[in-house]
Amino acid sequence: MIDQLWIQPPLAFARLGPSPKPCDNYRWGKSDLSPRGTGKTTVVPQPTLDLAADGTLTERMPQKVRFKDEDGWRPVCPYFEVHGSWTVNGDRRTGPLTEEVLAEFGLGPADVRWEVAVANLKAHHLTENDDDRIEARVEVRGDDHQKHGLAGTSPQNAAQPLVPAGRSLPLGSVQVPVPNAALPELRLRFTPGTGAVYGPADLPAGGRYRVPQERRILNPDAEWCGFELPADDVRTAPQGLFAGAESRESVGLVDDVCDGLVSVSLPGGLTASARIVACPPVFAPDRRPFVSVADGLADRVRRGDVRTPEYLADEQQTTLEIRDLFERILETAGNINLDVQNDVFGALPAPANLNGVLLGLTERAGRQHRRFVALEMVEDLFREQPGLIRAIIREPVADPSGAGGYNRRMPPDMRGADGNALHLTRRQYDLLVRWAAALREDTEAGT
Repeated sequence: MIDQLWIQPPLAFARLGPSPKPCDNYRWGKSDLSPRGTGKTTVVPQPTLDLAADGTLTERMPQKVRFKDEDGWRPVCPYFEVHGSWTVNGDRRTGPLTEEVLAEFGLGPADVRWEVAVANLKAHHLTENDDDRIEARVEVRGDDHQKHGLAGTSPQNAAQPLVPAGRSLPLGSVQVPVPNAALPELRLRFTPGTGAVYGPADLPAGGRYRVPQERRILNPDAEWCGFELPADDVRTAPQGLFAGAESRESVGLVDDVCDGLVSVSLPGGLTASARIVACPPVFAPDRRPFVSVADGLADRVRRGDVRTPEYLADEQQTTLEIRDLFERILETAGNINLDVQNDVFGALPAPANLNGVLLGLTERAGRQHRRFVALEMVEDLFREQPGLIRAIIREPVADPSGAGGYNRRMPPDMRGADGNALHLTRRQYDLLVRWAAALREDTEAGT
């Protein structure tokens, strides 16, 4: 019997794009750290699954990765794969579910039920009015291989639904591929929206915020259209992340991002779910953030491992983590106009002019962090200056507002999601401190 189900991956990020052709699969490769190299991460093509309108699934190896074409950004369309554990004649197995596995238990593709439920709650988050919710839900059988749209609607029993009756806001689509001998696994593909913006029906055509007539579909009497943000509202950092924020009054625009759950079930009550998030394109795909979603998750579930002697004893692993961190810091520094940021926050002193260099602070930051990806240089620096990390790197604290704010500690001039000065995760910071301490322990006395 099949006794457990799960979905791989448990969390996926789809990325908006108006192109009908999805982005090819790729991974980040090694950074170009040659003496005259760019310092950027290389993008390496990976095997890519193409899904036809009739559900036919094929695999190909792209020669290069294109993020945009003549139609605009290519969307990132993740696949979700069903995995499970089952027992046959006393032999316990785990792996992806296939039609062959289902058949062993008298089941077929028609017994597989997919459900995708997503929502865009940006407007609701601010108004706290259920009338402003935008939600979509679709159910698909495992033998249904047509594309199904996710039509976002507001509660139709509401007094003033943001999406009025007879209208819908497209939040993407889903499709179940036809399994074949080469690709037998049970999958579902999620395709996000195009990145379109929608507005109220009475939005002026020639105003500051221009939305095509066919996308001016929202109810102008909904609370979101004309919502006034209280001056002391701190739920969004930075404040004013909506059209009309300059006057603190929403003009009623909504985009087609969303997030939600992808669920699968089998007869007998077996279910599994994964999370899907639809978000904007990666505008700098060769630059990785030094605090990623993965870092945030690791900080919640694996924070303590960097404090154990066993973890630090694995010098190869910890060194790779530190090198990766400094490479990502370099990439982030190369993706920010630090001179403009510093004009806003003023954490760093203005540098002396460099001949022929317009952005002196940005140029100096790139040069300095480029040295740090040569890990031997960082090792020597931390050996020679034991207190350097605590002096120049902002420590994560429970109350960031009382930690000195935007000062000269790294990273400078960058805002975190809570509106305070950005910092490494506690796990990253503790690993760096303990790794540096281990370097000094291995240093020969008197050197």
